[in-house]
Amino acid sequence: MKITAIKPTTVTVPLEAPLRHAHGCHWGRFVRTIVQVFTDEEVVGLGEMGGGGESAELAFQGLAPYLIGHDPFQLEALRWKILNPTASLYNNRIQLHAAVEFACLDIIGKKLGVSCSELLGGRLRDRVPFAAYLFYRYRNAKTGLGGESTADDIVAHARALQSRHGFTTFKLKGGVYPPDHDIEAMHALGHAFPQASLRLDPNGIWSVEEA
Repeated sequence: MKITAIKPTTVTVPLEAPLRHAHGCHWGRFVRTIVQVFTDEEVVGLGEMGGGGESAELAFQGLAPYLIGHDPFQLEALRWKILNPTASLYNNRIQLHAAVEFACLDIIGKKLGVSCSELLGGRLRDRVPFAAYLFYRYRNAKTGLGGESTADDIVAHARALQSRHGFTTFKLKGGVYPPDHDIEAMHALGHAFPQASLRLDPNGIWSVEEA
């Protein structure tokens, strides 16, 4: 089996309201690139990477000549072709490699008739519950959605998500405000959802002393 073509397709996932985080804001959408890897046996694998647009498309165009004709089962050789420290291909080649490797694992699983979990050593569980991802948000000027900035706002947003989707785990993307602000929000979530699992991710913005 040989790789015959690689096709990146950038997609945008709309957001209800702009999401705030320690390094700025997601303004209305998430951007991802879906990567299709085609083979001479008509087995097509799918991979994904963050970001996209013209830069991603050009990067994959430049990468394709290195991979056309490569056997997708040869994952270590694939890794060397893309991540070889002497290749100096692209600054974001780790993401490029991840997307292509995902697609190759998909191809291998389809060819052998097994799941990726079996390829990677076997599964430990059959189901993994989703966690609600809580952000401080700017308000959407058109719909009025968003605007969460206080602990009470975060709790109200968590209640709405739980009502809609049944979440039992909540993760707060902090780092927008000082640590005490995030801690207050986490205490409020703990009081409102005593049986829930809680996580806090300040995006690496806290100093060692603050943490």
